Amino acid sequence: MIDIISEETERQLVHHYCLLTQNNRYDLSIAFSNHFHGKSMVTSIQSSRMALLCAEDINSEHYWAPKLGIAEEDILEIQNFFSLVLQSKQFNEQY
Repeated sequence: MIDIISEETERQLVHHYCLLTQNNRYDLSIAFSNHFHGKSMVTSIQSSRMALLCAEDINSEHYWAPKLGIAEEDILEIQNFFSLVLQSKQFNEQY
């Protein structure tokens, strides 16, 4: 038997990024959800893992870099990328 203790439906803005650093390629999907206290769900297609991140988490690379499969030599570039895309609480529609 299974008990459903919570169920919510929401429309999410999801952005897909293909990033190319000097050393590696990263395919990331980033979705904002009100469900996770304003944190974005960042999913790595390569590692099949997800991390909840907000702008305040960018400098906690020990948390997100291993989960997302980010190589040590690319952390600074990915931090710069995150500082651009995670700066607001919610993504704006592009179209």
